[in-house]
Amino acid sequence: MSVSTVSTKQRGFLAVPGTDIQLPYTDIRGTGSGPTLLITGGVHGGEYPGIESAIRFATSLDPSRLNGRVKVIHMTNPPAFYAKRQYVSPLDEKNLNRVFPGNMTGTPTERVAAVIIEALREADFWVDLHGGDIHEALVPFTIFSDRGPQEVVHQAEAMARAYGISHILRSSSIAGGSYATAAEMGIPAILTESGQVGQLEETAVTIHLNGLEQLLRHLGMVPQSPVPPVGAPLLTQFIWVSAPSTGLYYSALKPGQHVRQGETGGVVKDVFGDIISHVPVPQDGVVLFTVTSLAINTGEPLFAVAAP
Repeated sequence: MSVSTVSTKQRGFLAVPGTDIQLPYTDIRGTGSGPTLLITGGVHGGEYPGIESAIRFATSLDPSRLNGRVKVIHMTNPPAFYAKRQYVSPLDEKNLNRVFPGNMTGTPTERVAAVIIEALREADFWVDLHGGDIHEALVPFTIFSDRGPQEVVHQAEAMARAYGISHILRSSSIAGGSYATAAEMGIPAILTESGQVGQLEETAVTIHLNGLEQLLRHLGMVPQSPVPPVGAPLLTQFIWVSAPSTGLYYSALKPGQHVRQGETGGVVKDVFGDIISHVPVPQDGVVLFTVTSLAINTGEPLFAVAAP
């Protein structure tokens, strides 16, 4: 619980030990008592709406209307951002969202994760802003983890519903992911997805900005009344499909499409145009994301289908 008598807004950088990486942040302290919310953007370098939303939200939030504290790390993976790399950092080829809680003496990406977790230790809640990376098309959705104490799971679900995106996924979580690590620490967290294919879409930014404002209301951090939470059924079965072979990928799917098990999700062809692999849909459900890249390598993600 943060308590202050003077509202402030401070900007700075979090240094990542043993590297040249600095993470830009804004620390906003309200006049009234309330929780501390951590907001992060840009875990993946090409997810631009999350980065832009973090910057705009930090700039526009008036500390005089805030109860508690909001700490925003605008961009958590500068090496990947400036290198225009999807998924991984050019410094160590590691995915930041697979190495939490990190290691202060590890590789550069592991050290970045450890710095973020140190910031999280001061927080009561966490929102990690994402969107489709450079070659991913998706429908907006929000994820929370089923790990950790049930009270934490329930609080995270309430955060997801308050955020306002109608596709809500309760996930068993990928090892090393942000929201799963937070849950294991006893901190309710959500990962929100809005935006796609490495584009800075105003509609996607608006979804994030509206969601953050609604979350502040839900947490009682601003005086405005909460909006009604999303009542959509939870999605719980989240299956990722990976490329069975290297080649040229031709997707048959669109984000948000409802599919049936066994339908064709796409095909992989060789450089002569001959089909070398058929990729079936693994279950009935809705397509949350699909890749748009023609080039694909064995083991890389192709699409994901979620179901209640």
